[in-house]
Amino acid sequence: MKRIEQLPMPPTSGVLGHVSYLKKSNVHQQMLCWIKEYGAHFRLKLGMKDVLVLSDAAQIKSVLKSRPDEFRRLKNIESVFDEVGLNGIFSAEEERWKHQRKLTEPMFQPSHLKYFHPQLSVITERFGKHLEMLAESGEVVELVAEFKKYTVDVTSLLAFGEDFNSIEQTTVPLSKSLQNVFPVINQRCSSPIPLWRFFKTRKDKQFDASLEEIGHFVYGCIETQRARLVREPTLKDSPENMLQIMLLEQEQDSSLTDQDIVANAITLLLAGEDTTANTLAWMAFLVSGNRSSELALQDELDALGKRKVLEWPLPRTPYMTAVMYEAMRLKPVAPQLYLEPTRDTQIGDIQVKKGTPVFVMLHANGFDPDLFEDPTTFNPNRWIEKDGASFSNLQPFGGGARLCPGRSLAMMEIKLAFHTLFKEFSIEPQQAPETVVEQFAFTMSPVGFNVKITKRS
Repeated sequence: MKRIEQLPMPPTSGVLGHVSYLKKSNVHQQMLCWIKEYGAHFRLKLGMKDVLVLSDAAQIKSVLKSRPDEFRRLKNIESVFDEVGLNGIFSAEEERWKHQRKLTEPMFQPSHLKYFHPQLSVITERFGKHLEMLAESGEVVELVAEFKKYTVDVTSLLAFGEDFNSIEQTTVPLSKSLQNVFPVINQRCSSPIPLWRFFKTRKDKQFDASLEEIGHFVYGCIETQRARLVREPTLKDSPENMLQIMLLEQEQDSSLTDQDIVANAITLLLAGEDTTANTLAWMAFLVSGNRSSELALQDELDALGKRKVLEWPLPRTPYMTAVMYEAMRLKPVAPQLYLEPTRDTQIGDIQVKKGTPVFVMLHANGFDPDLFEDPTTFNPNRWIEKDGASFSNLQPFGGGARLCPGRSLAMMEIKLAFHTLFKEFSIEPQQAPETVVEQFAFTMSPVGFNVKITKRS
């Protein structure tokens, strides 16, 4: 049996150990380099505290299945979310998580997706018209920004019953405030000393003002949707948005507060915007660098008929799904998970004490040659071939009881938007692929991926 202190460790940088590495936007890539050099288990230092880094596929699955009883997110993460009033289903732990789950589970039941589809179709059709305008203008655009307009509109409508229409509008409600929130939260979660609690920088003050604006907006939406439920009783059987579903759940369980609803609604907006848009952008990036893959994708989409928006129930699209899986493998938007055990435990042959930080490298599985042949190559066919790749070897949505509740909605959005882009259009990257940078700031996004959108002949 090994102790963490006996594991190999990369060279430290100053008295804070490896903290400076964790603050960098390419920390996920640094971790992969260290895994190659030091193996599936090694340790880091956060000041005087030892950290276990875990990248073994089987052990990662075991740890994820052991949540929430044996492992939880780092306490620091929950405290950061809690102090700003955003401790919803994403960050809550233990009894609080079970309490929050009562609100979010009903929202993502498969039966509700069909109620969401008509609204998604309206936004998807709008997105297609926007792409047509961009194709006609010949404008060079940052593709992830265009996808974010789509995902913000979808999430705001489904979460709050409010259509931001950021696809067509130049001024969008909360746009600046939303951009301010996640980077600051990410920075605070990785900070060894909570300086913002003692001294507010300009960025901290902007963050506080942004949260206040978002909170005021969401409370207004709650009152609007509460009034609609009274005015339109039929909504109880076929709710149109997530606020309505949460308010109906609140009627059954009075322990669920408006603050619980606000925390989860804002979490849905923030998480739903970034993760889905970044996945879409990475899918487009990978396809744009592989002409045979683009042709195979377009052949599949053409075979679905002339409709510009996929109808419900969504048809099978094995190749587009394979592109999505391959993007989740090569360019995972949530590459790392920061946990700690709730009691003394054992991972493999390593003793791990209660409260020890365990950094779970979710993205490492995707580059494991024992799981994926030629792992650095983009090859969607690996997911289609008989005895090919298994999605169970990836954890893009986490695992166990803490599996992402919004995964089905996210994949529905991805398929609708990606179909709209590649059925009618092609994209022309305006830079060499190696100049597009992976930037990790709570989620991993492509920086510098600029394209021209052209109409397919």
